[in-house]
Amino acid sequence: MRPWRERFRLLALGAALGVVGGCGGGGGAANDASTPAPTIIIDGSSTVYRISKAAQEGFAAVDPDVTVVVDNHGTGGGFGRYLQGEVDIVDASRDAKPEEAEKARSQGIEWTRLLVGYDGITLTVNAKNDFVKSLTVEQIKKLWEPGSTLKTWKDLDGSWPDRPIILYSPDNDSGTYEFFTEAIVGKAKSQREGVQQSSDDNILVNGVAGDPDGLGYFGYAYYAANKEKLRALAVQATADAPAVVPSPETIADKSYKPLSRPLYLFVKNSAARRPEMGRFLSYYLDNVSTLAVKGGYDPPSADECQAAKAALARLTAAPGAGSAEPAAKTPATP
Repeated sequence: MRPWRERFRLLALGAALGVVGGCGGGGGAANDASTPAPTIIIDGSSTVYRISKAAQEGFAAVDPDVTVVVDNHGTGGGFGRYLQGEVDIVDASRDAKPEEAEKARSQGIEWTRLLVGYDGITLTVNAKNDFVKSLTVEQIKKLWEPGSTLKTWKDLDGSWPDRPIILYSPDNDSGTYEFFTEAIVGKAKSQREGVQQSSDDNILVNGVAGDPDGLGYFGYAYYAANKEKLRALAVQATADAPAVVPSPETIADKSYKPLSRPLYLFVKNSAARRPEMGRFLSYYLDNVSTLAVKGGYDPPSADECQAAKAALARLTAAPGAGSAEPAAKTPATP
């Protein structure tokens, strides 16, 4: 068994056994010292983690008898744990892959997809880098694609310094990595060798911040929280398009292309019908606009919020309903 999986089994069990009755108002099971407190397990995207963590903290203030465990082993890692029956909710910075949906379907595991925000994957350089202001998608592809021979800034632009570029990216389980490589290179999980990868976005931030010739990518919120030591690059989608800097405004109006993307929760249908899950998800969706902004992202539109609430209402009201298909037809790409 993988160490992190065992760690989370023990964490969830310990949390469940450690938080029991006597908190006033939970009802029979919560007040029975022999009954573990209800526990909700969330894992997946390090990007969506920031929104779900805000939801966890807010929900604890209104329903302290429920333990919510949130972690971030990447979208792929979250789906892997979901398909092993280990989590109730997957935080996802990409849509489910056809093979993930098919495996869930074949196992009789049904989910509902809920849109919780929008992000823009942000290319950053060290704050001391004063010569790179923007990159074209063509330049980014030539730099990141498998077999790339570009090694220095001068290789990208003859007017730039002849110094090696040090590249940083999320690891292979990351939805950010998959989305970026598909949007830029044209094939998911297809990237040059020699990139310094990590599952922890803060390690990537510190890598670029500590290296004058560093260049990396991660979710916008991680850049926004570290603006004093990083600089975001504008991206030019096509030769005749303007170079657009990522910001809450350009992500919301979809002008930051092609790296804007939706953020999701994939909720296990059978788990959603547990009373504590229904309460948590209702809290999440009732406050999703505030939670998304607190996490550093753009919230869903009013219509999208209503669609998510309607999907949850159908799910909790109809115990036999649901499928592994998305409940609400939100686009895989903006």
